[in-house]
Amino acid sequence: MTIARFTGNMLCALAGAWSRLWFQNSPTSPLELARMGIGAALLLHYVLATPFLFVFWGETGWMPSDLVLKDHDPWIQSVFFYFAAPWQGIAFHALFLLCCAGFMVGWRTSWVKWVVLIGQISYDYRNPVLPYGVDKIVASLLFIMCVAPIGRAMSLDRVRAVRATKLKNLEATLPPYSSPWAGACTRLMQIQMALLFFYSAISKLRGDDWWSGDAVWIVFTTGEHYNPLVLNVLASQYWLVNVATYGTILIEIAYPFLIWQRPTRPYLLAAAVFLHLQFAILMGLFYFSFVMVMGQMSFVRPEWLARLGEAWKRKVGEMEMIYDGKCGYCVRSMAWFLAFDGLQQISVRDFRRNPSAVVSDAKMEKALHLVLPDGRALPGFEAYRYCVLRVPGLWWQVPFFYIPVFSRLFGHAIYHWIAANRGRLSSLRLGPARAMLK
Repeated sequence: MTIARFTGNMLCALAGAWSRLWFQNSPTSPLELARMGIGAALLLHYVLATPFLFVFWGETGWMPSDLVLKDHDPWIQSVFFYFAAPWQGIAFHALFLLCCAGFMVGWRTSWVKWVVLIGQISYDYRNPVLPYGVDKIVASLLFIMCVAPIGRAMSLDRVRAVRATKLKNLEATLPPYSSPWAGACTRLMQIQMALLFFYSAISKLRGDDWWSGDAVWIVFTTGEHYNPLVLNVLASQYWLVNVATYGTILIEIAYPFLIWQRPTRPYLLAAAVFLHLQFAILMGLFYFSFVMVMGQMSFVRPEWLARLGEAWKRKVGEMEMIYDGKCGYCVRSMAWFLAFDGLQQISVRDFRRNPSAVVSDAKMEKALHLVLPDGRALPGFEAYRYCVLRVPGLWWQVPFFYIPVFSRLFGHAIYHWIAANRGRLSSLRLGPARAMLK
């Protein structure tokens, strides 16, 4: 009986440890950072390859399909194998680029991510001469993100969900998404990155040049990484070669072991990012380095992002947007605007129900107002202009509001026209906002 109880306790302890390792309730924010970065890298990578589409993946290019399919493994598939005309390859390439853009911004992420994964694999298998290590890394990270519940934060999908909530009640908030499965997928990506560093270090230690401290010199004196400018610096200060060689090995060996500890994680993460920045700047490995840095975002702790957000909110200060709750168009516009305020920096006040002591009702009849911490009240266009520079989710609108001369010249006119015709604009659509006003 004692042995059975001991065995049961051991199994329970192991099950608890396994659950804590894989299934901690976590937000998707680290994965979302990786999604945005890898989506941007893929988009730029394949946009630059567009002029060479038929050279790289066409019948008249480097690898005709007959050559690729010779002694073909049926488990290796590519959508390009089934294209019978050039226009089909062009159409798929256009769709793939659109999906990469959608993946980057988090639009319809639940199905766009699968198109991106299938496309990446299809390009790799259509021309097996082109892919190298980074393409396998990208495919692995994409697969993890495909099975992960991404698109729940820092995405247009999140904006749509928040907007739907705001249309029912502008003061309502949508709680952050978190789940044990998000934690499991984040852990899987972390293990992937740790293993990449570990095996990279092991492979380097097999070479005598890494033991002697001369590997960095050899890298820049031979092959495609030959760089006379770097060599001149290293030749005059050869000790830098030894420091760079042993420093690279030290970071790659320490990373898979020390990245897990809370005290050492920030230092190892910073060291790894610095290492890949050097690869990009000195060796021209921009695509590889950026993908690796984005994969390391899985080690960014959600609480770091939360503290960063709180610090930003304290620096900017509170903002209160006063609007007309009886105007359906105003409510819909505010719902869209506030949906991008992921840090919830802007509070709202319906002056019809809760008049402001700062802005009179007469002024509110003409335009909405933004009340700042110092007591100032900015009307209309100036209110929006102030917000877009201080709310991170609205930064994409900065070019529209801060074009010298033209933004204010046309912005005020457009806003005044909308304000004067808001009654007519409100009647253009019957929806949740109109129902809410009844």
